Amino acid sequence: MKSYRNRLLATLAIALLAISAGVSRTVAQSISERGSFTLPYEVRWNDAVLPAGEYTFTMHTIMSSPVMTLDTPKVSTFLRPMIVDEKNTNQHSALTIESRGGERFVQELYLADSGRHFRFWPPKTSKSEPQLAQGPATTERVLVSIGK
Repeated sequence: MKSYRNRLLATLAIALLAISAGVSRTVAQSISERGSFTLPYEVRWNDAVLPAGEYTFTMHTIMSSPVMTLDTPKVSTFLRPMIVDEKNTNQHSALTIESRGGERFVQELYLADSGRHFRFWPPKTSKSEPQLAQGPATTERVLVSIGK
């Protein structure tokens, strides 16, 4: 009876050790990427309206939950992407900006080093705004410089 209890305790101790090692390894696998870009015009990014200028960012990804800190000389903004895709497109790191109805907004951030595409929410439109008469949507790319 005593040997059975000792085996059970030893098995539980090994299982807890394996689980804790796996959890600490997962937490330690946070990815942090830094970069910068210059916006040539005013852009909406999620709920933030960003004037033309130079920006730096840090993308923190812990497990599968990314958060981006966007810094300017005057203010810092936190942004959370809607979707994260991982596929290398063999292109340079860039912001994809969509223009629709005279308004520009960030649609996607692609980071070539990690092959990650971060897609962001389109701007909210009011119910009184006509949706059909806005004209065609166009996209532009703004190059992003990555530095660690």
